[in-house]
Amino acid sequence: MFISRTPYRLSFYGGSLDYKNWYYKNSTKIICAGLDYYCYQSVRRIPKFFDYKYRICYSKIEVATTINDIQHPSAREIIKKYSNNSPLEISYTGDLPARSGIGSSSAFTVGLINSMRAINNKYIGRTELALEAIEFEQNVLNEVVGIQDQCASAFGGLILIEADKQSIRPRRFIINPDYLIYLQDNLLMGFDGISRSSQVAAKNVVASISEEEKQELFLELADLNAQGVEFFSSQESIDKHAVITKKIRDIKIQLNGDRDIDKINKIINDTEAAGSLCTRFMGAGGGGFFICWAPKCHHDEIKNSVKIKTWVDVKFSSSGSQIIFCDQ
Repeated sequence: MFISRTPYRLSFYGGSLDYKNWYYKNSTKIICAGLDYYCYQSVRRIPKFFDYKYRICYSKIEVATTINDIQHPSAREIIKKYSNNSPLEISYTGDLPARSGIGSSSAFTVGLINSMRAINNKYIGRTELALEAIEFEQNVLNEVVGIQDQCASAFGGLILIEADKQSIRPRRFIINPDYLIYLQDNLLMGFDGISRSSQVAAKNVVASISEEEKQELFLELADLNAQGVEFFSSQESIDKHAVITKKIRDIKIQLNGDRDIDKINKIINDTEAAGSLCTRFMGAGGGGFFICWAPKCHHDEIKNSVKIKTWVDVKFSSSGSQIIFCDQ
C-alpha cells in the first residue's frame, strides 16, 4: 500500500491567463501556493479472489470488474495508464471539500499519479509530476483547465510559473519566511457551502480569450498580474496587494459571469464593509471558497459579517505531493 498527501491550491496572480489559448501567444508569469490542507490517497493491489477487480472510494464507493466500468473519470483513466492491469483499491479523503475553488480535481490527479508511479517503483520529480498531470487533464480527460493547480499540488509552498508556447516552467519562489508569515496572518478564507464544477466558468473565460472585444480586458488583466508578481518580489504590504487584486477580481467577474450572482456580491460587499481590503472568490468562479486580504485585527468582524458554512485560517504547505506511507 502507498499513501500520498497532496496540497490544495491558493491562487494569487495569473488566474485566467494560465490557459494555453493565452500563454501560447503571450508569455505569462503566475504566482500561486500550495495550502497546508491536503487530500490523501491510498493505493493497494488487492487479491484476485474478490469478485471485482477495482474498488474506488471517494464520496461514493465503486466496485468494477473492468476499467471501463469505473465511473470516476480521473481514476478510470489513470488506472488505464498506470495499473499494468493489476487489481487495485483506491481510497480518497480530503481536509477541505471538493469542487470548491481550491484545485481539488488537480490535487486528486497529481496525488493519484504520484501514488500509481510509486506502486510501480517509478518515482518522478516535482516538475515532471506537474507537467504529467497537466498533460493528462488537458489531453486525456479533455478538461478546460489551466496550469497552476497541478504545479501548486506538485510543488507546495509558494510557486512561480513561467509559461509560453515553448514550455511551462514551474519553480519554488524563494521569499523571506517573515513575509510569508505576514501574508498568512493577514489572509482569511471562507467557504460559502457551494459545491460546483469549474468547467462552466472556465469555458466562459477561455471563450473570452478569442473575443476581440475582450482583448483590452485581458491585456489589462495581464498588466495587473505582472504588477502583482513584482509585489511579491518587493514584499509589498497587503494594502497594495489588495488594490491590485480588487481590480483583477472586477475584471474576472466580467469574464466568468459571477457579477450576476447575488450571493457572491453580498459576501464581497459585506466582508469589505467589515474590514476586508479585498474579497475575491477562488478558482474559476461560481462560489465555494473565497479569500479576504484583511488585517488580522479585523478577522473577527469579517467572520461576523456574513453567514457562511465555515472559516479557515490560511497556511502555506511546506511540501508538495509526497508519499507519506509505503508498505510493499
